[in-house]
Amino acid sequence: MLQKMFSPVIVLCILMTGCTQIGVTETKKVEVIETYNVDRAAAFPEQKPGTQPPVLTGVLKLTDEELKQGRINLFDGVSTYGWEEKPVILIAKGNVLFAQDDGLNVVKHWFPDIKFGSTLSGANIGEGNGGTFEAEVKYAGGFVTLPLSDKFGYKEFRIYPTDTRLLGKDDWKPASGKATSVWTNDGEVIELRGGSGMVESNDEFGDFVLQLEYMTETPVNSGVFFRCIRGEEMNGYECQIFNNPPDDQYKKYIGTDTGGLFRRQVGRNVGTQDNVWNYVTIAASGNRFATWVNGIQVTDWTDKRPEDPNPRKGLRTAAGTIQLQGHDETTVIKFRNIRIAVAKDSGKETTE
Repeated sequence: MLQKMFSPVIVLCILMTGCTQIGVTETKKVEVIETYNVDRAAAFPEQKPGTQPPVLTGVLKLTDEELKQGRINLFDGVSTYGWEEKPVILIAKGNVLFAQDDGLNVVKHWFPDIKFGSTLSGANIGEGNGGTFEAEVKYAGGFVTLPLSDKFGYKEFRIYPTDTRLLGKDDWKPASGKATSVWTNDGEVIELRGGSGMVESNDEFGDFVLQLEYMTETPVNSGVFFRCIRGEEMNGYECQIFNNPPDDQYKKYIGTDTGGLFRRQVGRNVGTQDNVWNYVTIAASGNRFATWVNGIQVTDWTDKRPEDPNPRKGLRTAAGTIQLQGHDETTVIKFRNIRIAVAKDSGKETTE
């Protein structure tokens, strides 16, 4: 497996015949199938109230160490979720991302314009005489791009922010409303109780990649709000946090599971659990947003509403604060390792 920084040239050797392998830990022939080998209700959930997605299985899981490093999958191993140019992409048995069309194709995945590193693992598709190909990971026009063909593909493709700022104790105001907050473990963990109320960041952020870890002891309702109106509780976009929500929540709203964009997009269910640390990544750039939970992408949404200063009412591209939600009196949630990578030319404002 190779590890390169932003915009590397990665050379992968596909067959073992007559050449030295570079960065490929395993090569094997895989059987091509014409449809995704995945539960489509889990991989591409319906976008309507009442949708209760089944847990997405068979995905390429990351270790806790990889997740702590901020690594996320751009290819989940079972679907083309999040990728553009879908007509040329197929999934083969053996969890390989490759192209349907002959010749070289370029596929792309949306992501904010930040500095990132990548890890990539290649695999052979079908027959061939060996040789090498250049897999140049590029970034242009809001997309990470990769070359792809019907002869070679990728078993893994992960990226991670490389220029992040830790948002620690001094970067947040005390809890508001009926919520209370306390920093523990020498300021490494914030525990939020009760509500409604919120903990608000001092700074405002526009386009960014935000990563954090959270833990709940029981299924409680919480969320991470962003591009919020300063000083106003939860007037922002919301990345939901709710492990195993009750059935009535699905009937009322969309975006109920952890990682869902509440009221905006149903998120894929990756089976988050209580009493363990879960990992959330939120990406925002312009009018497009995506979230990852435990390294697996769960939303990909474009806000096409008319502009409005309040994201609850319309599109907001202006910078805003980040808020951690204390939903109600039953809320008990811990957050740690909150860090952010601000996109180039992003609207970021300083403190009041």
